[in-house]
Amino acid sequence: MDDLFLAKRITAEAAEVLQAIVHQHYKLRRALVATSNRVVQDWGKYLVDVKMVSTILDRLMHRCVILEFEGKSYRLK
Repeated sequence: MDDLFLAKRITAEAAEVLQAIVHQHYKLRRALVATSNRVVQDWGKYLVDVKMVSTILDRLMHRCVILEFEGKSYRLK
């Protein structure tokens, strides 16, 4: 999943799909790569339901490796 929360806010339907994808991968112990320019602490601002944010983050963070990059973006080059 690339560039999560690019939009200011995602719809309730899109949030449910995101939760279903994360849950399915978690349940089957499948790899899932998610990228975002938003810090994890702010994800609640972009999802409608706080419980949903908690569920998604619990499953993503349980067996994860977080890579955080700092510095200038090379997208515009």
